Amino acid sequence: MANYAYSVFIGTGAYRIGDRTIYLLRIPAAFDLTEPDYESGKIGWRVLLPFSVGVTNFDDFEDIPELTIDDLQSMTFAPGIEAQIPFQPNWLLKPFAQAGLGWDMKSSSNSLIYGLGSRLRGWYGDNQRLLLGGEFLWAGNNPKKDEEPDTNFTRLALGLEYKVETPWNVFDRDLSFHGRLIHYEYLNAANLEPPKDSVRIERATEVGISFGLNPGINILGYNFRQGGIGYERSDEFKAVKFFTTFPF
Repeated sequence: MANYAYSVFIGTGAYRIGDRTIYLLRIPAAFDLTEPDYESGKIGWRVLLPFSVGVTNFDDFEDIPELTIDDLQSMTFAPGIEAQIPFQPNWLLKPFAQAGLGWDMKSSSNSLIYGLGSRLRGWYGDNQRLLLGGEFLWAGNNPKKDEEPDTNFTRLALGLEYKVETPWNVFDRDLSFHGRLIHYEYLNAANLEPPKDSVRIERATEVGISFGLNPGINILGYNFRQGGIGYERSDEFKAVKFFTTFPF
């Protein structure tokens, strides 16, 4: 069974991990209930509705001849709630909790997914030129089949993003370019399970570039204001990722 909990908390992209390539489309849907305000001490609240669909493709199945398909398709949905606590004028602490389900759409396998932790976000300079962020995440995957093992992992992340504003306009919107660097450490390694080989992910580093639009463009209710591409690498895997905003 795939580690559905891991797929909930990574972004859209193509991930080459051991003997498999995972193609993942993740939609990080969310909406705000209230906005945070430092002056009044008001805490903001956001509903999280992340949804993902993935396809896992294997090079071959010579070592497991009983399996006749060449890809595994999965779907996950793990709603949750996030508080946004403004403890400084330019810093937010964002504890969150999520729970949901993952399905293997080609079999009867399904799994309970859960995750909780906190993110930290700060900004400096004109128009939030420099963003700083961090994350603590504990997430788990609890299959409903007794013969399949529970899995969980704990992740720490630190990242920064720098914005370069330009004099150019696109669709009557100000254009900017962004560069980011993020490092992930897994305190207990994330395991991506068989059918073939189990792969343990202990750390990874991501670099990315993106463009921004101000104000954003409303697309089916989503305020698109940034899009980019990143490359994530560790000893165990590599990935090309597509993202919209700073993840913290």
